[in-house]
Amino acid sequence: MQIPSAPGAGRPLLVHGTVEEWAARAAGRPAHPDDGERLAGLRDERLRRRFRASRLLLRTTLGALCGRDPDRVRLARTALGRPYAPDLPELDFSLSHTGSLLAVAVLRGGRVGIDAERPGRPMSVLEHRMCTPHERAALDARGLRGAARDAELLRLWTLKEAYTKALGTGLRHPPRTFGLDAADPAGRPAVRDAAGTPLTGRLSTATQLLGGVLVSVVAARPSREPVEFEPGSSR
Repeated sequence: MQIPSAPGAGRPLLVHGTVEEWAARAAGRPAHPDDGERLAGLRDERLRRRFRASRLLLRTTLGALCGRDPDRVRLARTALGRPYAPDLPELDFSLSHTGSLLAVAVLRGGRVGIDAERPGRPMSVLEHRMCTPHERAALDARGLRGAARDAELLRLWTLKEAYTKALGTGLRHPPRTFGLDAADPAGRPAVRDAAGTPLTGRLSTATQLLGGVLVSVVAARPSREPVEFEPGSSR
């Protein structure tokens, strides 16, 4: 795995791998002391294997960025369960997994969230729970129906879930209560930095396929020139 020395130009860095690859690497290493409590609560061996794989990928990524051994990267969780590295306050990160895919996003000087979902998932049954009235009207205006509507709903779902991870709340903040489109009357909650200061500047988004999995990253960072989210974009 090759990782740049730092996320470039304020953009989030995306690193991905498979559970099988990183579980094999983790098998030859003792469990990290920070992971003991979580591992003790996981009775299913598959979940334990995935947890160890994801934490090794995360520590290896952060270690490469800050020039330290992965075993020396400490991880903790906020009261709401969001992971963070107490000794690396300048780096924000987010982790997602689905199937065998593991994906990590890292951002310097801001907040970042990532979500991964398998394409083809029927989403119409969730539409009323995840969309604001403005978003549903926009989908209708574009004439999206059937599989095309499901695909756009899945993209929107991954973006919203990534955004709530950047917020640090996860889906405790219901996705139907906010819109990412600047024109949406529902607005969106402010992402804050580690000190609690709102990051009212730039919000960037990117959605792509990795190994057949839809992955969305949302990053918020200060900027003198705000760039608003465009619901039809993927950048």
